[in-house]
Amino acid sequence: KKYDIIKSIVIACVVTMLFSCQFDQKEDTAYRDFEEAPIAEGYEVNLKYTDSGKLMAVLKTPKVLDFSNKSFAYFEFPKGIVLDIIDKEGKVSVVTSDYAISYKQTGIIDMRGNVDIKTADSTHLKANQLYWDQNINWVFTDQKYKSYLPDGTINEADGFDANQDFTILNSRINDGVMFIEE
Repeated sequence: KKYDIIKSIVIACVVTMLFSCQFDQKEDTAYRDFEEAPIAEGYEVNLKYTDSGKLMAVLKTPKVLDFSNKSFAYFEFPKGIVLDIIDKEGKVSVVTSDYAISYKQTGIIDMRGNVDIKTADSTHLKANQLYWDQNINWVFTDQKYKSYLPDGTINEADGFDANQDFTILNSRINDGVMFIEE
């Protein structure tokens, strides 16, 4: 009988510990899931950016996730973006990508998958990944890209950096076709 009582107490303690451990683990997982979740989600977003009442950019995306609750805050665009950039003369350049992430503290936007830029002057650039530093209006990549310039020049290379309107372009290890007047 004494053995049965001890056995019952041990089984009760083990069962209690088992259920309490499982309960704590579930709560811990739920807490971690909450910590990893965005603070907000937006769908079919059409965001207009103005400066002194003048329209400067229009961002369209099917979905945006707001992670501004993180210590290194960011916005994620898992279904891509279409960004219209309007210059001082009202000319529009269009940037598209399959995915993008914008880091608030650095001003860097990382665009990935079928990145396509068509500038107002008809420069066309295609890349797999492209970074845009909004603070200094500079774009760059270390991956392959192909550009088509208004004069018919075609350039393929393994990386470049350029100012936002592509009037300065530093290309690395490239091949291309260029038309030169005699």
